[in-house]
Amino acid sequence: MSDLDQLLGAVRAMPTDARLADMDAAVMGGLARRRDRAMARRSLMLAGLLAIGIGWAGSIVPGAPAQAAPLPIGMSDYAPSRLLGQ
Repeated sequence: MSDLDQLLGAVRAMPTDARLADMDAAVMGGLARRRDRAMARRSLMLAGLLAIGIGWAGSIVPGAPAQAAPLPIGMSDYAPSRLLGQ
C-alpha cells in the first residue's frame, strides 16, 4: 500500500464535520434567493420595457387638440378669491 492510500484511509476514518449536515439546506436556500432576485430583475425589466412601449405608442398616436380649461386647475368655486368676487 502506498502512502497516498494510507492518507486517504486515515481521512476516511476521521469523523465528519457537523456543519456538513446543514450544508444542503444552506445551498438550496442560496439557490432560492438567487432565483427570486433574478425573477424580480426580470419583472422590473419587463415593467420598464412595457412603460417605455406605452409611452412611445402614446406619443405617436394623435390625441385630441389641447384646449385651455375654463378655470385654473385646482380653482374651486369656494376659493376665497371667487367668494370675494376677485
